[in-house]
Amino acid sequence: VIDLSDTDSPQVRNLVIADILRGVQDQQERLFREAAAEGRSPAPVAVIIEEAHEFLSNQRVKQMPVLFEQVARIAKRGRKRWLGLVFVTQLPQHLPDEVLGLINHFVLHKISDGGVVDRLRKSISGIDKSQWGLLPGLAPGQALVSLTSMARPLLVSIDPTPCKLRYVE
Repeated sequence: VIDLSDTDSPQVRNLVIADILRGVQDQQERLFREAAAEGRSPAPVAVIIEEAHEFLSNQRVKQMPVLFEQVARIAKRGRKRWLGLVFVTQLPQHLPDEVLGLINHFVLHKISDGGVVDRLRKSISGIDKSQWGLLPGLAPGQALVSLTSMARPLLVSIDPTPCKLRYVE
């Protein structure tokens, strides 16, 4: 886990993220070639980018096109090499269409803003009108899940864990 939340400069944060992504991709490419030579699959890797709207907003993509190109390259080439990207955001309206176009799987929790739902509707295929209508009323733990491997999206409910995590020194 790499936490860059205390970095005040978005440019520095984005450069660090781009460099990390480049390094992860280069390493996974090497591991993929080695595994292919040995006739096996490499270990799958998933990079989770929390608060993606800060990293990949319309403004940031315009200011730092090289960064977006790095993300796009991983999104396009990474799947074949067992490298995946996960974007987590509470503000999908801030993600540009270029980023939404790279996404294959969606987990949508409660979204009350009709404008955001309409924009996502244009980017995500396979979800019917009645399912889109469910988004504003989803309860905590419920989500609409749309994966390319599924015939149709599903409404899911995830129960919270019954245990309590406690800070231990």
